[in-house]
Amino acid sequence: MNNNQSPSAAYRNYVLIVLILVNTINFVDRTAISVLAPSIQAEFEVSNTMIGLVMGMAFTFFYATLAFPIAQLVDKRKRNVILGAVVAIWSGMTALCGAAASFMQLFLFRVGVGIGEAGAGPAAHSLIGDYFRKPDRPRAIGLFSLGVPFGIFLGLWISGQLVDSIGWRWTFVALGAPGVVLALLAWLTIREPQRGALDDPEDLKLMRAGEEIPLFQCIRDLWSSPTFKVMSFSAALSALAGYGMNLWMPSFIQRVYELPQSELTFQLGLAIGAGGGLGAWLGGAITGKAAERDPRAFLSLPALTMVVFALAMVTAVFTSSLTVVYSAIFVAAFSQFFLMGPFFAVVQRLAPLNGRAVATAFFFFILAMVGLGIGPAYVGAINDLLASAFGEADGLRYALGTLAIISLIAGAIAFFGRNAVMRDAQKVGGGEAVA
Repeated sequence: MNNNQSPSAAYRNYVLIVLILVNTINFVDRTAISVLAPSIQAEFEVSNTMIGLVMGMAFTFFYATLAFPIAQLVDKRKRNVILGAVVAIWSGMTALCGAAASFMQLFLFRVGVGIGEAGAGPAAHSLIGDYFRKPDRPRAIGLFSLGVPFGIFLGLWISGQLVDSIGWRWTFVALGAPGVVLALLAWLTIREPQRGALDDPEDLKLMRAGEEIPLFQCIRDLWSSPTFKVMSFSAALSALAGYGMNLWMPSFIQRVYELPQSELTFQLGLAIGAGGGLGAWLGGAITGKAAERDPRAFLSLPALTMVVFALAMVTAVFTSSLTVVYSAIFVAAFSQFFLMGPFFAVVQRLAPLNGRAVATAFFFFILAMVGLGIGPAYVGAINDLLASAFGEADGLRYALGTLAIISLIAGAIAFFGRNAVMRDAQKVGGGEAVA
């Protein structure tokens, strides 16, 4: 793209669609293991805690830590090339999971998936920041976040259909293959935009346009923001509850209602996909409008949805009706994804221009280490702890029920910390909203 030429609306929307597809494939590959877990657990004879670790920590540690050096490259190099490369890496590693000869090999291949996926979020968010103006970013990021529930739906549904017919190994291979095509599409058709071309001049001053921002300075600057601290603590606990629900719910329904994976994954995937998609879309749109009247809406509205998540979670695990389970999961997923647009839009606003990818990586690091790293292992460990007294099914029921308490704590942090938005606004210029 010519640096002096603004991208057309049609092309901006095309780029956003490609990025949504990348995010979707990302979560297809990330989520499928929740459906394949019972088959893997039976073949390798491992505990709930161990399968929770391969769901989460195997993927998360390198996903979260390598995001920083990759994000630094994103802030300096061509983002389309980096995006295409990381999509190809994680897709190949997903396929290799099917070749694992031992549980340890599977663990290492999941590490490889995490290494590849580490660059996707920072690159995509950085591109959105330079393809969309500030007022449009919450909506764009909310739409981009639709890839998360879409990917969860497809990951649950497709893997549920495939595992009964071709087994868990070939399911991994089948899921990894489409990513190679998408990697080429991202590399060859997304043009590198000019950094900061669509930002307001006053924002460029605040974002120190043109400066080389060292990694740790960027992180220190972000952490000095009261809003960022509140968002981080709240979103991390919310992510723990969300990932714990998403990755263990297939096993819960299978154990409690004794359904094969092929019969439960479509309804469960649809509940999470439709509910989460609606939450991601409306979260950005509703909060953006509400913040025009009161900037604290960027924290207070997500706080409300975290309370709704807690109520829905309790309903889902303690009802005796499978229909109510799916309905409650729909509500929980809506609540879980509502914060995506508001929170990430604030991160983009708080970050320096040449540090947007690093800022996104830092926020992802917090969410991933607590949410995906601890969430699945936490539920698995509580399940193992309670299984001797209550059995595998009810042990998992009570383990999932504790996620409601965690979500309430997350909501309290966001609600009682909502005035941080105004303190940051005063710091950057006379009460103007931070996003």
